[in-house]
Amino acid sequence: MKLALGKSRLLTLRILLLGLSFVSLAICAWAGAAHYRKAPWGDPWQPIGWLLGMGFLLAAFLPNPHHLATGFKSLIKPKTAFFLFWILFFVVSHLWNFRTAPWNGDALFDESGWDLWYLKTYIIGHPYQAAWYHGIISRETLFHYYFWGFLRLFGFNVLSYEAALFCIWLTTFVFTLLLVDLFFKSYIITSVTAVILNFLPFAFIYTFAGYRYPMATAFAVVSLYFLHLGFKRASPFFLSLSGITAGLCLASSISGKQYLLALVIAAPLYAVFYWKSLARGVTWGSLALVVFGFAAAAMPILLYIWFNRKEYTYYESSFVGNFRHAMQAAPFPSGIRPYIDQLRGCFFSVPGFRFFIPDTLPIPLPYYWLLVPGFVLTLWHKRFEIVLLAIIPVVGAFIATCIENRLLMPIPFWVILMSFTFAGLLQLRPWPAMQILFCAMAALILLDGLIPSIRYIYSKTKNPFGIRYYAQDEVAVSRFLKHVVAGEEHPNPPRLERDEFNRIPGIPDASYDTFICQEDAYSIIHLLLRDYDDAKILSFCNDYPFGVVMTEQDVYNANKRAILAYAESKKDLKLIWQRHPKIERVIRMFQSLRDLGTEDSISYSFGGRPRTFYVLNIPNKNIHEFQQHVKRLPATPDTAPPQFSRLPESATTMFEGGKGTEDRQFDSPTGVAVDGNGNVLVADSGNGRIEKFSPTGTFVTSIKQFEAPNGIAIDHAGNIYVAEIGSKHRVQKLGPDGTFISEWAPGLYGPRRIAIGPDDSIYVVDQGRTRIVKLSPDGQVLTTWGSGGNGDGQFNDPTSVAVDSTTNKVYVADPRNSRIQVFDSNGKFLTKWSVPEWRQPAGFEDLVIDSKMSRLYASSAHMEMILVFDLNGTRIGSVMPKPPDKLEGPSALALVNGKLYVLNMTSNRVSVIDL
Repeated sequence: MKLALGKSRLLTLRILLLGLSFVSLAICAWAGAAHYRKAPWGDPWQPIGWLLGMGFLLAAFLPNPHHLATGFKSLIKPKTAFFLFWILFFVVSHLWNFRTAPWNGDALFDESGWDLWYLKTYIIGHPYQAAWYHGIISRETLFHYYFWGFLRLFGFNVLSYEAALFCIWLTTFVFTLLLVDLFFKSYIITSVTAVILNFLPFAFIYTFAGYRYPMATAFAVVSLYFLHLGFKRASPFFLSLSGITAGLCLASSISGKQYLLALVIAAPLYAVFYWKSLARGVTWGSLALVVFGFAAAAMPILLYIWFNRKEYTYYESSFVGNFRHAMQAAPFPSGIRPYIDQLRGCFFSVPGFRFFIPDTLPIPLPYYWLLVPGFVLTLWHKRFEIVLLAIIPVVGAFIATCIENRLLMPIPFWVILMSFTFAGLLQLRPWPAMQILFCAMAALILLDGLIPSIRYIYSKTKNPFGIRYYAQDEVAVSRFLKHVVAGEEHPNPPRLERDEFNRIPGIPDASYDTFICQEDAYSIIHLLLRDYDDAKILSFCNDYPFGVVMTEQDVYNANKRAILAYAESKKDLKLIWQRHPKIERVIRMFQSLRDLGTEDSISYSFGGRPRTFYVLNIPNKNIHEFQQHVKRLPATPDTAPPQFSRLPESATTMFEGGKGTEDRQFDSPTGVAVDGNGNVLVADSGNGRIEKFSPTGTFVTSIKQFEAPNGIAIDHAGNIYVAEIGSKHRVQKLGPDGTFISEWAPGLYGPRRIAIGPDDSIYVVDQGRTRIVKLSPDGQVLTTWGSGGNGDGQFNDPTSVAVDSTTNKVYVADPRNSRIQVFDSNGKFLTKWSVPEWRQPAGFEDLVIDSKMSRLYASSAHMEMILVFDLNGTRIGSVMPKPPDKLEGPSALALVNGKLYVLNMTSNRVSVIDL
């Protein structure tokens, strides 16, 4: 009696919960229709009804506490440990060489950038909607709500996003193994499946790539597992769960329809072969439960489709229309020949037109020996849905021009087909000799596909730049420029930050508006600048990177259009161009207007690759005048820029120089120094002389006793030291008036720059022997240090040396190693810092130190500015001369009384910069 009463109460509760689920579903449908008709009350009730509908349905068939406890206790068995092992195996293998892998937290796929931008633009702060039309495609939002949870928990950054993607593929992996275990109950077959799927390059590389498509794959495998488990155990809970995950599969991405199509085709096939079971009411009840679960989960996306049919089908219908047109072309099959070639190339060509794996195949060729027999055996066992799920996505990709990113759905089902081959081999036990032979062949085939796959994956994990579409450079430039836009004019090198997708907290708004024209980044820079008005900032280059889709004229036109459309505010205007030969003429055109502002240069290095940007800062008071001059610029950038200056001629601060042999002229000058009276001495290497100028630039005299003078320095007494190359390889010491005192050649070979210490010690860069030589004032060798290499204390063609008179520390320019090294006065290595702008040869890099201000200035003939560091290596900024002067191949430096003298090798003259 009590048992019957308990069953009656359970049935009543189940009916109540099913009724509530149905009511919730109706509320979801009603509220969704209201939402699409712009009735505000429907906005909150659509997702509430949707979630309650699924929740009440599962609650209606949730096992009672006794059965739940029994179920949890049943997990305490060896098989649980077996699956935990493979989960751990998956996790560890996918973190293999993580720091050097392309997915190391410093990369995003461009499409992932749009998904994240889409989250911030259409999802956060907006009413729930199952999809939003974006460009040419309706993007389902289930994926976005999913990874939004990860971002809220772990930070809005690349690594959190990759963690969300990783969990999707882990789910696919686990439920694929569960499905194989459900079919075969074999540790061996499940283990082989795990190894193949885990090390399939296609799946491994795509684990961190992004996309909504992998979510549909995961839901398909989960739904199919619970569908089989539900029918096997006659469990309404699992059947409901199967229907719900099938609905979520449709709601997650376009490829979810492929799973539903496979089930729709498989259902009548099962009916033909198992028609007797259809007579049982329990079968129809189970099917109805699956369908209701699907409806409960899919209702929001079905509503979106109903109210936005054209937008939802536009992307697919364009492919179908093109394919239909190709099919009708005569003679058949000439019209679809490109489709066939694309399919063949995708599956069998190396290299092939594939985004992430152009140099390997989606299915390694040896695996086809396992796949084809598995296909036959799967049909023999009447697992129609497995075969269909392995084929239908391929057909869909064929129609849509086959690219591997459209083939993510069938990956687990291809591997399951292979598992049927191994299961067939285990069925050969009555014929042991045949079984041994075929198992050995299968093992060799497996190894033939597995070993190259592991090698391929390993090679990719050792190079962060090894996969083009894991866009490391694009993320780096976006991170760097975001800080510039936020107000940090010279930010640190780019790195992962906790909330890098959001506005930087804790700093005031920048005092300027920014326009950016950069080479590579597209969606990713839009994402990181989303909170700073990305559309306005990137309109400077028409929202695109100039590196791929824009011509020089396109860039120039977009630059002018953005400047002329700019609405003045109370802020200054910062214009940023990434240095690149493609747009150098564009930059020069706008440089002609630099008198209206100031020039700057910013740079960073990432992965050993330096990036430099030209910056033009226009103060607010000059913006209107700047716009007027931009309006009058020539129509094309190949025209000579107009001459424009707001400064009188007397404002120039350069020694004109020029190339020649006359007084005041130079031929390949390489060194500059300033004496205690402010006179400027220039090592005129090509003419074999030192030229002396007054502080105002008036020519004074020439000292002509050299073959090829190079570096030049002056001690506290006014004595002049000249490093000489050519055939002499020596250092000459001259009196303040230029009279010869002495010469030293202590084994020097290619002496370059010279520096004087606070105790009048002489430091010589002996470039040919890759060392620093320290001499006493009378020429005695005190110490030497250095050797060739890139280790601490080693050099690769050092070019300059400078001494801090306060600390007596010695700073050495090591440009080919892109760094400055610091030593004590005896040559003991102390520290170093990177100078990413260096690296190119023949830059004639030089250093000079302002000990009072604790500043170090660094040049290179490859740059058009002088870099400024503090003496700890922190980049402070850069300096340039006042317009109309400009730097042209700056090399040697000298610093006296707040004036920085810069030798311009290209134009054979000296610039003076007031600091």
